[in-house]
Amino acid sequence: MAVGLAVVLRRFAGLSATDLVRVLSARSLQYAPKVVKYFVLLLFLIQVRSWPLVWHWVVWRPVFAIRGRYLVHRLSNIFSSAQVRRQKNLEWLEGLSKVGSNPFDLQVTYRTWAGPDDCDFNMHLSNSSYPKRLDAARFTFALEFCPTFFRVGGWMGLGATHFTFLREIPMFSHYEMRTSVMSWDNKWIYAVTRFVTKPKKGKGKKGKHAPAESVASALPPSAEAAPNPSLHTANGVAEGTSTPYPPASGTNSPPTGASEGARALAAQLMERPEPDGALINCLAVSEVCCKIGRITVPPALVFAIDGFCADPPQGMQAYSRTNPPPHWETVRQLRGDAHATLGSPIKGSLKGLRDFYTGGWRDVPEGQRWWETALGAEVEERRLRGLPCMQALRKGIEEARTI
Repeated sequence: MAVGLAVVLRRFAGLSATDLVRVLSARSLQYAPKVVKYFVLLLFLIQVRSWPLVWHWVVWRPVFAIRGRYLVHRLSNIFSSAQVRRQKNLEWLEGLSKVGSNPFDLQVTYRTWAGPDDCDFNMHLSNSSYPKRLDAARFTFALEFCPTFFRVGGWMGLGATHFTFLREIPMFSHYEMRTSVMSWDNKWIYAVTRFVTKPKKGKGKKGKHAPAESVASALPPSAEAAPNPSLHTANGVAEGTSTPYPPASGTNSPPTGASEGARALAAQLMERPEPDGALINCLAVSEVCCKIGRITVPPALVFAIDGFCADPPQGMQAYSRTNPPPHWETVRQLRGDAHATLGSPIKGSLKGLRDFYTGGWRDVPEGQRWWETALGAEVEERRLRGLPCMQALRKGIEEARTI
């Protein structure tokens, strides 16, 4: 090292300052193409999650996973008889449904992280990246809730998405999107996704320094300073130096239905902390409807056919695949899954189930609609409890269109 440095010093000892600058500049230009090439390559690799078709792969990955598991299952029974294979396939497909589950108790969690391609110049997850990542979480949620509906050619249409930003998600942070059902009506399912981050162990509020932007904003601006715009997430949590939600009453003008609905939803979820102590960074409400072709299918029917129901009366055994709810035998007949013995014929077909989805349910008299009975009791109470704030949110947006 010392010998090499001595050689370099002897080589440039006789050069003037001007000549030395000229030589170093020439050498720098000689290596500049390599530096630029490696920089571009590094930048390209950092943006890997935003490459063409990567979004499609991320969103459709749950479908490929289900199809892969089903293929492995079929290969494992390839040497069984046709009747045994058919029975086992039906049992496997039935196993995708959440038989005996309460729709409000099921939460679908999607884990990811805030990569550089998703963040803005503030080194936080960009507000535009929330809907981009929500697509994958919402599709995973749909597959978990309604696998049978997709088997008959159903699809889910997204009507609207509403975001309430509470806390910023720093770059490289791992976060989760936890999606659950808030309510539904005759057409729309209102699904709530909570973007949460887990606080670091041992990190408390004591000794917490004020953020740099807060300190900088407290300094008097210079009259000769150039404009320096900055965008940050407005914190909706009533703590610290952040600006909380305005009170519901006061001298201010009354809030619109959309802001009232968003505030009501945020209040409900903020007062209900995450069981594991995770912090809620953002709330997203998705309005989705179930369709086959152009025909809208009632959400209650979709849920009941995939096994969702209210809890059994007190003192009775909880519903499950081994102890199915009362309406499950009717569902099996529609699905073609009613096979009591190995030699019994397959009853029904997917065509019959599709026909029931697309209009056959209308022929069932009002008092005999088993899917409404299955989702009665406390499920109906929770649905009605969450519906007003969802409808207020939707009404506010519709009123904004008339302004």
